[in-house]
Amino acid sequence: MVIKGYTDYGVSTKTGLGGTKICFDAMTNDQIDLYPEYTGTGLLAILQPAQKDIDALGGDRDKTYRYVKAAFEKRYKIKWLVPIGFNNAYALMMRKKQAGQLAVKTISDLKQYLDR
Repeated sequence: MVIKGYTDYGVSTKTGLGGTKICFDAMTNDQIDLYPEYTGTGLLAILQPAQKDIDALGGDRDKTYRYVKAAFEKRYKIKWLVPIGFNNAYALMMRKKQAGQLAVKTISDLKQYLDR
């Protein structure tokens, strides 16, 4: 709607394409020109870097965006546009009593507990 409303470009909407792999394949095969994707999904599902490279990003969204943008341009000749403000941050639920017993308030706390 934004492209159609604010530009002279022709727009054809294709819905129901499925998930990331289908959309990515459609883009690399010139079947679609544009689709929204989370940087984390682009990183993990498509680029699949070594764990050391993921760890080096430290969960920083700006570093992740820059890494994904550069890697997609280099590997696939696909340009990532600026983020549009969506976030699919994850959270976990745990029973309050158990979380208190384990001193777990964050996902990082849980990881530290599991690493012990």
